[in-house]
Amino acid sequence: MRIEGRSMQPTLEPGDRVLVRRLGRKLSPSLGSVVVTWHPQRSKLRLIKRLKSVEETGLWLLGDNPTESTDSRQLGAVPTNLLIGEVVGRLPRGESEQGR
Repeated sequence: MRIEGRSMQPTLEPGDRVLVRRLGRKLSPSLGSVVVTWHPQRSKLRLIKRLKSVEETGLWLLGDNPTESTDSRQLGAVPTNLLIGEVVGRLPRGESEQGR
């Protein structure tokens, strides 16, 4: 997955590419991990955010760059069924450019 926005700076920069492990029903991300979900209001848009807590109503997700992030502060808890996976690594810039 290619990072397009600045909401996860300084952890992830625009243009970075990350590896995402899809989560099955039995696997769940740990608090503090960076996860990918579908946007709760725009079905074709993916979000990449840090998992801060798990509420009764869903996942509480925040960007690492609060001034540039649309996250649970605006969206509320994101339903758990929208979770795609957990980021498990970032490709080095040189390798990510070769992967185009």
